[in-house]
Amino acid sequence: MREEIAYAFDSTVFFRDHMEANGLRPEDIKDTDDFLRIPPTSKSHYRRNFPTGVLAKGYTLNSSHVMRFQSSGTSGDRLNSAILAYDLARRQATAIGVNRRFDDLWRPGSRPKICRFAPPNCSDVECATGFSSMEDRTLPDGTLVLTVAHDLLATPEWQIVKALDEIELYQPDLLVVDPTHFAFLTRWARRLGRRITSPRPLHIVCGYTLMTRAARRQIEDFMGPDVPIGDMIGMSELGYLGFDCHLGHRHINDRDFFVEFVRDGKPVHEGQMGELYVTTVDDGLIPRIRYATGDYFTPLGGSCDCGSDLPVVRIEGRGTHMVRLPDGRLVTPGALDAAVGDMPWIDLYKLEQDLTGACTFRYVPGGQAQADDAGTLERRLTEVLAPAPVRVEAVDYIACERSGKFQSCISHISAKEAAR
Repeated sequence: MREEIAYAFDSTVFFRDHMEANGLRPEDIKDTDDFLRIPPTSKSHYRRNFPTGVLAKGYTLNSSHVMRFQSSGTSGDRLNSAILAYDLARRQATAIGVNRRFDDLWRPGSRPKICRFAPPNCSDVECATGFSSMEDRTLPDGTLVLTVAHDLLATPEWQIVKALDEIELYQPDLLVVDPTHFAFLTRWARRLGRRITSPRPLHIVCGYTLMTRAARRQIEDFMGPDVPIGDMIGMSELGYLGFDCHLGHRHINDRDFFVEFVRDGKPVHEGQMGELYVTTVDDGLIPRIRYATGDYFTPLGGSCDCGSDLPVVRIEGRGTHMVRLPDGRLVTPGALDAAVGDMPWIDLYKLEQDLTGACTFRYVPGGQAQADDAGTLERRLTEVLAPAPVRVEAVDYIACERSGKFQSCISHISAKEAAR
């Protein structure tokens, strides 16, 4: 860690200024307590200083192995960033390595063929929608980006058929998908009597948004037990931060990152929720020190029977999406999803808290509900969200966010607090 701090200080204009503004130099950081003296860095720092202020000396955006990315804009303006291809691959390998079902994806001498089905803002191509060709949407690394509407539930049938056809034509090893988007595609495929298959052993990595129990159930039911499905913890600017093991537990990548979980400026204990801060390890291009991700997790401690020594965490969700109750408590998107549970009669849901504190839970019905299913759900939500008022509505359409992502839980109160 001291080496990473020294490198960032010597090689990047932004971090040198950040340290000096707080009266610090690398030699002042000798132990953990000293490390906590470094104020966290944030997305806003990297927006303002990209590229020249954050790229290490000797690098440009045109240097060999530099890959450029742009975030979806979930938390506001889109974030431009870059990463070295081999750092991205290293982090990916560490994270996916916890899941034994993905081992055969990495055959020596082979390169997996990848299809991506995600919100257009997450797709690295501006032509992910409309009448573009497969060639237009094939990235330099060979990844095929499937076409999708910016507003998911408004995707026309021809565009869905096109995505299903292109998966058949491309014959991928790996589908990298937003789970809400892919669950939507499986519902349509079932309706059309189509399958999603490949002559190669197919694997599915989910990411971009919280994987709800409803989305996971639909994907697993449609794809069947033989297709490995893993949920990735990641950010466009950092790559893979963690992954599901084959036992279904989420592990955080503390090998390629130094990770902290922080609440009110202090480290949390196991079993307590905290914001994830990451410090890169051996990042030559854009070293990040105590980077506040805005995403919250609960470190669970203990060991996992999967055999991995990467720490186990529970995903809580983005801080700007947490429901703030009148009594000061927070309900995280993860806690909300646990309360909703795997309702087989719900295809999709979204809870929205307005600026008065009132909550509206909208859902798109799927399978046949039992007599008191809706009543049971309303009672659960009332219990979890009390004393905030809750209204439950069955609808046939729910809009996506401005970013094109579909968030299952948003709070206008938390978003307004973050914007201050």
